Amino acid sequence: MKSKIVTPIIVTVSIVGLIAWKLVDNKQTIDRNAELSLTVNTVVPIMVEEPQYVDLSEKISVNGRIDSENEVVVYSKAQGIVIKKYKNAGDVVGRGTVIAQLENNVIRENLRLSELDLAKAKKDVERFQNLASIGAVTVRELEEAQITLRTVESRITDLQDQLRHTTITSPASGIINKDYFEEGTLLSVGSSVVDIVDNKALKMVVGVTEKEILKLKVGMEATITTDVYPGNTFTGTIEAISPKSNDQFYYSVELVLNHPQLKPGMFAAAIFNMDGNNRNTPVVSREAIVGGLKAPHVFVIRDSKAYKVAIQVGISDGEYIEITDGISPDDTIVKSGQINLIDGIEVSILNL
Repeated sequence: MKSKIVTPIIVTVSIVGLIAWKLVDNKQTIDRNAELSLTVNTVVPIMVEEPQYVDLSEKISVNGRIDSENEVVVYSKAQGIVIKKYKNAGDVVGRGTVIAQLENNVIRENLRLSELDLAKAKKDVERFQNLASIGAVTVRELEEAQITLRTVESRITDLQDQLRHTTITSPASGIINKDYFEEGTLLSVGSSVVDIVDNKALKMVVGVTEKEILKLKVGMEATITTDVYPGNTFTGTIEAISPKSNDQFYYSVELVLNHPQLKPGMFAAAIFNMDGNNRNTPVVSREAIVGGLKAPHVFVIRDSKAYKVAIQVGISDGEYIEITDGISPDDTIVKSGQINLIDGIEVSILNL
Protein backbone atom coordinates (compact mmCIF):
# COMPACT_ATOMS: atom_id res chain seq x y z
CA MET A 1 0.00 0.00 0.00
CA LYS A 2 2.79 2.38 0.92
CA SER A 3 4.65 1.69 -2.35
CA LYS A 4 1.58 2.76 -4.33
CA ILE A 5 1.61 6.20 -2.58
CA VAL A 6 5.39 6.82 -2.84
CA THR A 7 5.60 6.14 -6.57
CA PRO A 8 3.40 9.14 -7.67
CA ILE A 9 5.28 11.43 -5.30
CA ILE A 10 8.62 10.45 -6.81
CA VAL A 11 7.28 11.02 -10.35
CA THR A 12 5.93 14.48 -9.40
CA VAL A 13 9.20 15.57 -7.81
CA SER A 14 11.10 14.39 -10.88
CA ILE A 15 8.87 16.40 -13.22
CA VAL A 16 9.20 19.56 -11.09
CA GLY A 17 12.95 19.16 -10.97
CA LEU A 18 13.11 18.70 -14.73
CA ILE A 19 11.07 21.90 -15.27
CA ALA A 20 13.25 23.89 -12.88
CA TRP A 21 16.41 22.68 -14.62
CA LYS A 22 14.98 23.66 -18.03
CA LEU A 23 14.09 27.17 -16.83
CA VAL A 24 17.56 27.72 -15.41
CA ASP A 25 19.13 26.47 -18.65
CA ASN A 26 16.91 28.83 -20.72
CA LYS A 27 17.91 31.82 -18.58
CA GLN A 28 21.58 31.01 -18.98
CA THR A 29 21.11 30.78 -22.74
CA ILE A 30 19.36 34.19 -22.83
CA ASP A 31 22.13 35.79 -20.75
CA ARG A 32 24.81 34.36 -23.05
CA ASN A 33 22.94 35.70 -26.11
CA ALA A 34 22.63 39.12 -24.49
CA GLU A 35 26.35 39.21 -23.72
CA LEU A 36 27.09 38.14 -27.25
CA SER A 37 24.83 40.89 -28.63
CA LEU A 38 26.64 43.51 -26.57
CA THR A 39 29.96 42.16 -27.71
CA VAL A 40 28.98 42.32 -31.39
CA ASN A 41 27.64 45.91 -31.20
CA THR A 42 30.42 47.57 -29.19
CA VAL A 43 31.98 49.04 -32.36
CA VAL A 44 29.73 51.81 -33.76
CA PRO A 45 30.02 52.86 -37.43
CA ILE A 46 30.32 56.65 -37.92
CA MET A 47 31.19 59.36 -40.45
CA VAL A 48 33.77 62.00 -39.55
CA GLU A 49 35.14 65.34 -40.74
CA GLU A 50 38.07 67.64 -40.03
CA PRO A 51 37.58 71.22 -38.78
CA GLN A 52 37.83 73.78 -41.61
CA TYR A 53 38.97 77.39 -41.81
CA VAL A 54 36.59 79.21 -44.14
CA ASP A 55 34.86 82.58 -44.31
CA LEU A 56 31.53 82.22 -42.57
CA SER A 57 28.87 84.90 -42.38
CA GLU A 58 25.57 84.77 -40.57
CA LYS A 59 22.41 85.64 -42.48
CA ILE A 60 19.08 86.81 -41.12
CA SER A 61 16.26 86.33 -43.61
CA VAL A 62 12.77 87.70 -42.98
CA ASN A 63 9.72 88.22 -45.16
CA GLY A 64 7.58 91.31 -45.53
CA ARG A 65 5.52 93.44 -47.90
CA ILE A 66 6.69 96.45 -49.85
CA ASP A 67 4.60 99.57 -49.20
CA SER A 68 4.71 103.20 -50.22
CA GLU A 69 6.61 105.38 -47.80
CA ASN A 70 4.26 108.26 -48.63
CA GLU A 71 0.61 107.21 -48.87
CA VAL A 72 -1.94 109.98 -48.55
CA VAL A 73 -5.70 109.92 -48.23
CA VAL A 74 -7.18 113.18 -49.57
CA TYR A 75 -10.33 114.41 -47.79
CA SER A 76 -12.74 117.10 -48.89
CA LYS A 77 -12.52 120.32 -46.88
CA ALA A 78 -15.68 121.77 -48.39
CA GLN A 79 -19.24 120.65 -49.07
CA GLY A 80 -20.67 120.60 -52.55
CA ILE A 81 -21.52 118.68 -55.70
CA VAL A 82 -18.64 117.62 -57.97
CA ILE A 83 -19.10 119.46 -61.26
CA LYS A 84 -15.82 118.35 -62.81
CA LYS A 85 -13.59 115.30 -62.26
CA TYR A 86 -10.09 115.89 -63.59
CA LYS A 87 -8.25 112.76 -62.39
CA ASN A 88 -9.11 109.08 -62.06
CA ALA A 89 -7.58 106.03 -60.38
CA GLY A 90 -4.26 105.18 -62.01
CA ASP A 91 -3.45 108.76 -63.03
CA VAL A 92 -0.12 110.32 -62.09
CA VAL A 93 -0.42 113.55 -60.12
CA GLY A 94 2.01 116.11 -58.78
CA ARG A 95 1.79 118.32 -55.77
CA GLY A 96 -0.93 120.90 -56.47
CA THR A 97 -2.55 119.01 -59.38
CA VAL A 98 -6.31 119.71 -59.55
CA ILE A 99 -8.29 116.52 -58.91
CA ALA A 100 -11.87 117.79 -58.80
CA GLN A 101 -13.96 120.96 -58.77
CA LEU A 102 -16.99 121.47 -56.53
CA GLU A 103 -19.79 123.91 -57.34
CA ASN A 104 -19.18 127.24 -55.57
CA ASN A 105 -21.73 129.72 -56.96
CA VAL A 106 -23.33 130.34 -53.57
CA ILE A 107 -19.96 130.90 -51.94
CA ARG A 108 -18.91 133.31 -54.69
CA GLU A 109 -22.13 135.32 -54.30
CA ASN A 110 -21.76 135.45 -50.51
CA LEU A 111 -18.19 136.60 -51.00
CA ARG A 112 -19.26 139.35 -53.40
CA LEU A 113 -21.86 140.65 -50.96
CA SER A 114 -19.42 140.47 -48.07
CA GLU A 115 -16.88 142.53 -50.02
CA LEU A 116 -19.58 145.22 -50.48
CA ASP A 117 -20.23 145.10 -46.73
CA LEU A 118 -16.50 145.44 -46.16
CA ALA A 119 -16.30 148.60 -48.24
CA LYS A 120 -19.25 150.09 -46.31
CA ALA A 121 -17.78 149.07 -42.93
CA LYS A 122 -14.44 150.71 -43.78
CA LYS A 123 -16.21 153.96 -44.68
CA ASP A 124 -18.25 153.82 -41.46
CA VAL A 125 -15.11 153.39 -39.34
CA GLU A 126 -13.38 156.24 -41.15
CA ARG A 127 -16.44 158.51 -40.68
CA PHE A 128 -16.80 157.63 -37.00
CA GLN A 129 -13.09 158.29 -36.41
CA ASN A 130 -13.47 161.80 -37.88
CA LEU A 131 -16.58 162.47 -35.81
CA ALA A 132 -14.95 161.12 -32.65
CA SER A 133 -12.03 163.52 -33.11
CA ILE A 134 -14.42 166.50 -32.70
CA GLY A 135 -16.58 164.80 -30.06
CA ALA A 136 -19.60 164.29 -32.34
CA VAL A 137 -19.86 160.54 -31.51
CA THR A 138 -19.07 158.53 -28.45
CA VAL A 139 -16.14 156.14 -28.09
CA ARG A 140 -18.66 153.28 -27.80
CA GLU A 141 -20.15 154.09 -31.22
CA LEU A 142 -16.67 154.11 -32.76
CA GLU A 143 -15.83 150.76 -31.19
CA GLU A 144 -19.06 149.21 -32.51
CA ALA A 145 -18.16 150.34 -36.03
CA GLN A 146 -14.69 148.83 -35.67
CA ILE A 147 -16.19 145.51 -34.40
CA THR A 148 -18.48 145.42 -37.43
CA LEU A 149 -15.48 145.93 -39.72
CA ARG A 150 -13.52 143.08 -38.08
CA THR A 151 -16.57 140.78 -38.29
CA VAL A 152 -16.93 141.40 -42.02
CA GLU A 153 -13.20 140.85 -42.56
CA SER A 154 -13.39 137.53 -40.70
CA ARG A 155 -16.40 136.44 -42.77
CA ILE A 156 -14.56 137.27 -45.99
CA THR A 157 -11.50 135.27 -44.87
CA ASP A 158 -13.75 132.28 -44.09
CA LEU A 159 -15.53 132.53 -47.46
CA GLN A 160 -12.22 132.81 -49.33
CA ASP A 161 -11.04 129.69 -47.51
CA GLN A 162 -14.24 127.84 -48.45
CA LEU A 163 -13.90 128.93 -52.06
CA ARG A 164 -10.29 127.74 -52.21
CA HIS A 165 -11.28 124.32 -50.83
CA THR A 166 -13.91 123.80 -53.53
CA THR A 167 -10.95 123.15 -55.84
CA ILE A 168 -9.54 119.84 -54.59
CA THR A 169 -5.81 119.48 -55.30
CA SER A 170 -3.19 116.81 -54.62
CA PRO A 171 -1.06 117.44 -51.52
CA ALA A 172 1.71 115.12 -52.77
CA SER A 173 3.15 113.56 -55.89
CA GLY A 174 2.34 109.99 -56.83
CA ILE A 175 -0.29 107.78 -58.42
CA ILE A 176 -3.99 107.80 -57.55
CA ASN A 177 -4.52 104.32 -56.14
CA LYS A 178 -8.27 104.70 -55.64
CA ASP A 179 -10.95 107.38 -56.09
CA TYR A 180 -14.20 107.63 -54.15
CA PHE A 181 -16.32 110.01 -56.26
CA GLU A 182 -17.78 110.74 -59.67
CA GLU A 183 -19.15 113.88 -61.27
CA GLY A 184 -22.42 114.68 -59.52
CA THR A 185 -21.32 113.18 -56.19
CA LEU A 186 -22.22 115.28 -53.18
CA LEU A 187 -19.12 115.56 -51.01
CA SER A 188 -19.29 116.59 -47.38
CA VAL A 189 -16.54 118.03 -45.24
CA GLY A 190 -14.34 115.03 -44.34
CA SER A 191 -15.45 112.81 -47.26
CA SER A 192 -12.70 110.63 -48.78
CA VAL A 193 -11.75 111.81 -52.26
CA VAL A 194 -8.70 109.77 -53.41
CA ASP A 195 -5.79 107.67 -52.13
CA ILE A 196 -2.41 108.80 -53.49
CA VAL A 197 0.57 106.45 -53.40
CA ASP A 198 4.14 107.58 -54.04
CA ASN A 199 5.56 104.62 -55.95
CA LYS A 200 9.07 106.11 -56.01
CA ALA A 201 9.53 106.29 -52.24
CA LEU A 202 9.14 102.71 -51.01
CA LYS A 203 9.53 101.08 -47.63
CA MET A 204 9.45 97.56 -46.25
CA VAL A 205 8.60 96.68 -42.65
CA VAL A 206 9.73 93.31 -41.29
CA GLY A 207 9.60 91.64 -37.89
CA VAL A 208 12.70 90.14 -36.23
CA THR A 209 13.27 88.25 -32.98
CA GLU A 210 14.84 89.63 -29.81
CA LYS A 211 18.14 87.87 -30.60
CA GLU A 212 18.22 89.16 -34.16
CA ILE A 213 17.37 92.76 -33.24
CA LEU A 214 20.61 93.03 -31.23
CA LYS A 215 22.60 92.42 -34.43
CA LEU A 216 20.89 95.11 -36.51
CA LYS A 217 21.38 98.87 -36.53
CA VAL A 218 20.13 101.91 -38.43
CA GLY A 219 21.98 102.38 -41.71
CA MET A 220 22.69 98.67 -42.23
CA GLU A 221 21.93 97.43 -45.73
CA ALA A 222 19.87 94.37 -46.65
CA THR A 223 19.52 92.37 -49.84
CA ILE A 224 15.93 92.38 -51.12
CA THR A 225 14.58 89.54 -53.26
CA THR A 226 11.12 88.95 -54.70
CA ASP A 227 9.50 86.19 -56.73
CA VAL A 228 8.31 88.82 -59.21
CA TYR A 229 11.92 89.30 -60.36
CA PRO A 230 13.56 85.86 -59.91
CA GLY A 231 17.34 86.01 -59.92
CA ASN A 232 17.42 89.79 -59.32
CA THR A 233 18.44 91.42 -56.06
CA PHE A 234 17.78 94.91 -54.73
CA THR A 235 19.11 96.93 -51.82
CA GLY A 236 17.29 98.28 -48.78
CA THR A 237 18.62 100.38 -45.91
CA ILE A 238 17.41 100.23 -42.31
CA GLU A 239 15.81 103.59 -41.50
CA ALA A 240 14.16 102.83 -38.17
CA ILE A 241 14.06 100.08 -35.52
CA SER A 242 11.20 99.88 -33.03
CA PRO A 243 12.36 100.23 -29.41
CA LYS A 244 9.65 97.83 -28.17
CA SER A 245 8.43 94.43 -29.34
CA ASN A 246 4.83 93.59 -30.19
CA ASP A 247 2.65 91.04 -28.41
CA GLN A 248 4.40 88.21 -30.30
CA PHE A 249 7.84 89.52 -29.14
CA TYR A 250 8.86 90.65 -32.62
CA TYR A 251 10.55 93.99 -33.26
CA SER A 252 9.66 96.06 -36.33
CA VAL A 253 12.47 97.07 -38.67
CA GLU A 254 11.69 99.62 -41.41
CA LEU A 255 13.79 99.69 -44.57
CA VAL A 256 13.77 102.30 -47.33
CA LEU A 257 14.00 101.12 -50.94
CA ASN A 258 14.83 103.11 -54.05
CA HIS A 259 14.08 100.86 -56.99
CA PRO A 260 11.43 101.89 -59.57
CA GLN A 261 10.99 98.25 -60.62
CA LEU A 262 9.46 97.41 -57.24
CA LYS A 263 5.85 98.29 -56.55
CA PRO A 264 3.80 98.76 -53.37
CA GLY A 265 2.05 95.56 -52.34
CA MET A 266 4.77 93.18 -53.57
CA PHE A 267 5.81 90.34 -51.24
CA ALA A 268 9.59 90.24 -50.70
CA ALA A 269 12.37 88.87 -48.48
CA ALA A 270 15.02 90.95 -46.73
CA ILE A 271 18.38 89.26 -46.09
CA PHE A 272 20.79 90.83 -43.59
CA ASN A 273 24.40 89.66 -43.89
CA MET A 274 26.22 89.78 -40.57
CA ASP A 275 29.99 90.18 -40.29
CA GLY A 276 31.82 86.92 -41.02
CA ASN A 277 34.25 85.06 -38.77
CA ASN A 278 37.89 86.05 -38.77
CA ARG A 279 39.09 82.67 -40.10
CA ASN A 280 41.15 82.15 -36.93
CA THR A 281 38.51 79.80 -35.55
CA PRO A 282 37.46 76.47 -37.11
CA VAL A 283 34.02 75.62 -38.43
CA VAL A 284 32.27 72.24 -38.58
CA SER A 285 29.05 70.97 -40.09
CA ARG A 286 25.93 72.02 -38.22
CA GLU A 287 24.87 68.35 -38.02
CA ALA A 288 27.98 67.51 -35.97
CA ILE A 289 26.59 69.45 -32.99
CA VAL A 290 24.75 67.44 -30.35
CA GLY A 291 22.81 68.77 -27.38
CA GLY A 292 21.48 71.84 -29.20
CA LEU A 293 22.95 75.34 -29.14
CA LYS A 294 22.11 75.84 -25.46
CA ALA A 295 24.48 73.04 -24.38
CA PRO A 296 26.51 72.22 -27.51
CA HIS A 297 28.85 69.20 -27.68
CA VAL A 298 30.69 67.26 -30.34
CA PHE A 299 32.19 63.78 -30.35
CA VAL A 300 35.95 63.77 -30.92
CA ILE A 301 37.78 60.62 -32.08
CA ARG A 302 40.87 59.62 -30.09
CA ASP A 303 42.51 56.19 -30.39
CA SER A 304 39.49 54.82 -32.30
CA LYS A 305 37.12 55.85 -29.53
CA ALA A 306 34.55 58.65 -29.39
CA TYR A 307 34.66 61.18 -26.56
CA LYS A 308 31.99 63.78 -25.88
CA VAL A 309 33.49 67.28 -25.63
CA ALA A 310 31.74 70.50 -24.57
CA ILE A 311 32.26 73.39 -27.00
CA GLN A 312 31.38 77.03 -27.48
CA VAL A 313 29.82 78.09 -30.77
CA GLY A 314 29.83 81.33 -32.73
CA ILE A 315 28.04 82.38 -35.88
CA SER A 316 26.36 80.03 -38.33
CA ASP A 317 25.14 80.19 -41.91
CA GLY A 318 22.74 77.29 -41.41
CA GLU A 319 25.08 74.67 -42.92
CA TYR A 320 28.27 75.31 -40.96
CA ILE A 321 28.86 76.65 -37.48
CA GLU A 322 31.86 78.36 -35.91
CA ILE A 323 33.55 76.64 -32.92
CA THR A 324 35.15 79.27 -30.70
CA ASP A 325 36.40 76.90 -27.98
CA GLY A 326 36.59 73.19 -27.13
CA ILE A 327 38.40 71.59 -30.09
CA SER A 328 41.80 71.81 -31.74
CA PRO A 329 42.60 71.98 -35.47
CA ASP A 330 43.90 68.38 -35.42
CA ASP A 331 40.74 66.86 -33.95
CA THR A 332 38.57 64.47 -35.91
CA ILE A 333 34.90 65.27 -35.40
CA VAL A 334 31.97 62.85 -35.71
CA LYS A 335 29.67 64.18 -38.43
CA SER A 336 26.97 61.47 -38.37
CA GLY A 337 26.14 58.40 -36.29
CA GLN A 338 26.16 60.24 -32.95
CA ILE A 339 22.79 58.80 -31.94
CA ASN A 340 24.47 55.48 -31.12
CA LEU A 341 27.47 56.94 -29.28
CA ILE A 342 28.29 57.05 -25.60
CA ASP A 343 31.41 58.57 -24.10
CA GLY A 344 34.45 56.32 -24.66
CA ILE A 345 32.82 53.81 -27.02
CA GLU A 346 34.87 52.22 -29.79
CA VAL A 347 33.95 53.33 -33.30
CA SER A 348 34.49 52.32 -36.89
CA ILE A 349 35.07 55.23 -39.32
CA LEU A 350 33.35 54.59 -42.62
CA ASN A 351 34.67 57.50 -44.71
CA LEU A 352 38.41 57.08 -44.08
